[in-house]
Amino acid sequence: MNISSKNQKDSRQAGITVFEKSFLMNISKKILADPVNKWIFKTAQGLNSDIYIVGGYVRDLLRGVKSNDKDFVLKNNVEEIAKGAAKQFKGTYIVLKQGQTYRVVLKTKKVLDLSYLKSSINNDLKERDFTVNAIAWSPETGIIDPFGGVNDLKKRLIKVVMPENLLQDPLRIIRAYRLAAEPGFKIDTKTRKYLRLYSRKIKKVAHERITEEFFKILSNKNSVKYLNECCFDKVLIKILQKKHNNKINTLNKSMNLLNKFDLFIKNNSKDKKISHYLDEEISQKLNRLGLLRLCIIIDGYKIQNSLLRASRVINKALADINNGIKTSQSINMNTEMYNIFNSAEESIFEMIFLLAFKKRTNIKKLFKRAYEYLKIKNKILINGNDIQMILKIKQGEKIGDILLSLQEEKFKGTVKTRAKAIKWLISNFT
Repeated sequence: MNISSKNQKDSRQAGITVFEKSFLMNISKKILADPVNKWIFKTAQGLNSDIYIVGGYVRDLLRGVKSNDKDFVLKNNVEEIAKGAAKQFKGTYIVLKQGQTYRVVLKTKKVLDLSYLKSSINNDLKERDFTVNAIAWSPETGIIDPFGGVNDLKKRLIKVVMPENLLQDPLRIIRAYRLAAEPGFKIDTKTRKYLRLYSRKIKKVAHERITEEFFKILSNKNSVKYLNECCFDKVLIKILQKKHNNKINTLNKSMNLLNKFDLFIKNNSKDKKISHYLDEEISQKLNRLGLLRLCIIIDGYKIQNSLLRASRVINKALADINNGIKTSQSINMNTEMYNIFNSAEESIFEMIFLLAFKKRTNIKKLFKRAYEYLKIKNKILINGNDIQMILKIKQGEKIGDILLSLQEEKFKGTVKTRAKAIKWLISNFT
């Protein structure tokens, strides 16, 4: 497709040189090589509807990375084309906002959002959050970049389109750090001033949306740098406290600990098994590494008093990790590891990372002991019915306590067989 002379002029003003024209032409080929894109553009053109693909998909394509989600804006026939796309590609059709935005979720989990173009494409881009997201493409015009987003991509810079756009949706304040963290970009200095200035508006955003953006930051391997910026800009304290009663010293201590923990993780995640484990998602797009960072950051805070809405899975994991750490502080680690592991319940391995960090203990040795604990816990020598018969007692809480004591003996290595388990039981409870 040819790029119009007017658009070439706009592109050059946005920092695109003549030498990059062939690159942009190649982008056009890539967009139309996608069968979904090709069908939607062709269908829209057949209905005489102006259509553009905008935002993150174009941004990521220019960066040379894949994007699962696509945003289209059209002058008319949006609902008709969305329904047609769902039928053509066997996806699920969803009405996000009647008369405005419609979604198609494909079987590949890729998401297509189709929205009405309110006026002109330039006005649409003017209302977007950051310049790298205010880039559009259409077959007739090629790249449309009125705010220099392509140039900011080259500079690896996150810059707000217009400061007041942050107030239209204050979630964009948190999104700035997430967008910077994912590719390792820098947030523009003036933009950071506005993030600080408008940070108080975050409390107006739905807590579920805040949680999703914040958890994405936490889960990024290199996010600690941006969490520090988020803290310095007084944005993090707004997320952690609804009533903003300025526990800055507590937060600063947590951030200092987080910086040290990040270095510890980098030194200990060279092992592929450990690295893969930390990358596993737990819930709400939060991975295990993000969970550990969250555990450190909220130390001294109550998550229920924050703007975060964590799932039951995450709240349970946080409680289990803290129980394990507290238990380790009150007993001898060398002789009572069983009790530490037992108190951490299902979050043993997450707890191990923090335990190794705080106690300066070899993490591989702790992993080995944890595997031994799980192996022994799952190996049944005698059960509750056996205990009832041998000791001639009724079912009750005492049986549970006896089983726990037996498991601890197994972990210590003093009881290895069923015969020894029965002998231990008789000698200790009769």
